[in-house]
Amino acid sequence: MSKILTKEELNKKLYEYYSEHYGERDTDEWLEPPALNVWVFKRDGKYISLKAHILNGKVTEHIE
Repeated sequence: MSKILTKEELNKKLYEYYSEHYGERDTDEWLEPPALNVWVFKRDGKYISLKAHILNGKVTEHIE
């Protein structure tokens, strides 16, 4: 049985994905996270959700 990743591990996965795929910008508008494994920010008029799988840390994104 797989172990659920800790909050710190999930944050590390999300941060690494965000940095690698988007780069950090001071102008990003961060929204309140809907869950421990989800980050949501607004950039250039688009809402971007990053979600880390709770067992393996794989990050997926959704853009609106």
